[in-house]
Amino acid sequence: MTNVLTFDCYGTLLNEDGTYNEIERLAAQIGVDQKLARQRFISYQDDRNNMHPYIDYDLLTRNNLIHLDYQFGLEHQFERYYVEVLQAHRELTPFPEVIEILQTFVDRGYKLVMMSNSSWDIIPFNAKTLRVPFDVWTAEDVHAYKPDLKFFKAIEQRYHFNNDNHIHIAQGYGSDVVPCAELGWNCIWVNRDGRKPTGSERPMHEVRTLDEVMQYLD
Repeated sequence: MTNVLTFDCYGTLLNEDGTYNEIERLAAQIGVDQKLARQRFISYQDDRNNMHPYIDYDLLTRNNLIHLDYQFGLEHQFERYYVEVLQAHRELTPFPEVIEILQTFVDRGYKLVMMSNSSWDIIPFNAKTLRVPFDVWTAEDVHAYKPDLKFFKAIEQRYHFNNDNHIHIAQGYGSDVVPCAELGWNCIWVNRDGRKPTGSERPMHEVRTLDEVMQYLD
């Protein structure tokens, strides 16, 4: 019987638009293309090459802003708002269905574990807004960012779970679905935007919103 649910945080539980909207706001203030700035910020954030060797998330964010300056031929324009961008990330809000369904999971006795590519100067603010108890693990704890299997193996060893008692629930295809397939984890893909898989790996189930997960639980 499933009794442990592990979750990705950003894009699964919390809407990252708050951070990206802040990048667009800064781009407008600086005087460069807002949509292009958003796209370039996300691309840098998603490129795992920028995370090796391991660096803390706040430094990763600062490097991302420095890279934006470079991309637009600027000097210390985006980077000077590093603190504001981190604050926007702390203030992310849950998707509409998330609070209620998380409480339902708790009421039904599931243990909730968060696995996030974040750090401890940010994640407490994010976890608090979810209003339910989580065990929280970040990239800072294991010095590895998903999809690095080191992150997944550390959590597996800590909780001694297997496919009879555990399901991983996440939005990221490359960051979560693919490593879950490599490790043989049961995984439900919260594919909010209806994206096409970029590889051959497939989740156990695919849903559009978190509340749809309930139909696949014991």
